[in-house]
Amino acid sequence: MTTKLSSLALACTLSLLALGAHAAPAQTKDIVLDRVRISTAAAPAAAQTPAAPTSTTVYANGDAMVVTVLHEKAGGTLVPRPASANFKTGDRFRVMMLASRDGKVALYNTKPTGELVTQPVWRGDVSRGLEIITPPMRLEGNKGTDQLHIVLEPLSQAAQVAQTASSVMDWLNSWLKASPKDIRLDVQNTPSETYLLGLQGKGLLTTLRIKHQ
Repeated sequence: MTTKLSSLALACTLSLLALGAHAAPAQTKDIVLDRVRISTAAAPAAAQTPAAPTSTTVYANGDAMVVTVLHEKAGGTLVPRPASANFKTGDRFRVMMLASRDGKVALYNTKPTGELVTQPVWRGDVSRGLEIITPPMRLEGNKGTDQLHIVLEPLSQAAQVAQTASSVMDWLNSWLKASPKDIRLDVQNTPSETYLLGLQGKGLLTTLRIKHQ
């Protein structure tokens, strides 16, 4: 009798866990992938299935981006890593980005001294749903930690065009100095990628850190 009761209790527990998993909110990764994979020819509104309520519903129509750092190993092999991974002096890498809208993507550097360099290390145009990869890069530097900021630049609310260089720097400076509680950004790191989700047109940012001994 005890065995039967234990089995029944276990079955009920598993059923509840299964229901909980089914009802769980979508993760940032899932929402980002949904945003970046939308085709330009959107399906009719009537045919679209409303998204399940999630903790990130506020970003459902916002900016989204997948960032992959391709670390070049000996022999030229490229190994995908998230932007949260630490790199060291002399590491060679490329950065691959996939965004949910057309815009400008760029890499900006904060030196170990804390100085944010106003000229981007690299800057390019990204098209909605299409991957873009930077040229091969290697950062050298003085003792300390270089911060390489990977950015989907914000859009001008007035004209819906890319911001000017000075306004991008103002935005980047304010973002870097902001308190974490003031930043409305969802981030999820997997072993190979970083997923970013934010408000529509407001831009996205994640930082790769390169340590110098």
